[in-house]
Amino acid sequence: MKMFSKTDFENILWDFLFTYRQFSLNGYLHKRVNHEAYETNTATWNTLLLSLETGALLGLAKLLERKDDMGRPFDNLAGKTFDNKEFDGKELNDIANKILKLRNAYIAHADLSKMRNMDSFLKENRLTGTEGVKMIDALKSRLIQYQKNLKLNVDVQKLFTESQNNVLRDLNSWLKSFKVEL
Repeated sequence: MKMFSKTDFENILWDFLFTYRQFSLNGYLHKRVNHEAYETNTATWNTLLLSLETGALLGLAKLLERKDDMGRPFDNLAGKTFDNKEFDGKELNDIANKILKLRNAYIAHADLSKMRNMDSFLKENRLTGTEGVKMIDALKSRLIQYQKNLKLNVDVQKLFTESQNNVLRDLNSWLKSFKVEL
C-alpha cells in the first residue's frame, strides 16, 4: 500500500476547507435574509443559498467516502485507522448516514421513488446546521490527528481559523458591494 503523502493530505484538506467555506457562507447568508439585498433579489439569493447548501452537502459526502486515503493507517502503523463511514458515536454515524442518503437519493441520482415522497424523505433526513457543525468538527479532528501522526508540516487548525475569518470578512465585503449603484 502506498503511504499517505503530504500532497494527498493537502488535497483532502483543501477539499475540506472549500466545503467548510460553502457551509459557512450558506449559514451566514441564511442569517441575512432580512437584508435589503435579499429583499430586492430574492430569486438570485435563493439560487445562491441552494447552490451553497448542495455544494456543502456534496463536499461532506465526498469526504465521508474517501476510504482509500483517510482510511490509511498512520505512519507508525500502530494508530487507529479510520473508515470515514464509522465514527465513535451513534450521533455522528447517523449524521453521516443522512448526508450520504441526501447526496445519493436526492442530489446525485434523483431517485424518483424518493422524489415522489420528497417531503417525508427530507423530513426524515433533514440535516440541521448543528449537525453540519458536528460533522465538520469531527472531520477537522480527524485531519488534525492525521497531521500529527503523519508529522506533516501543515497546521490544520490554523488554516481552519483563517478560513473562518476569511469567510466572514469576504461576506461582509460582498454585502457592502450591494450599496453601490451599477
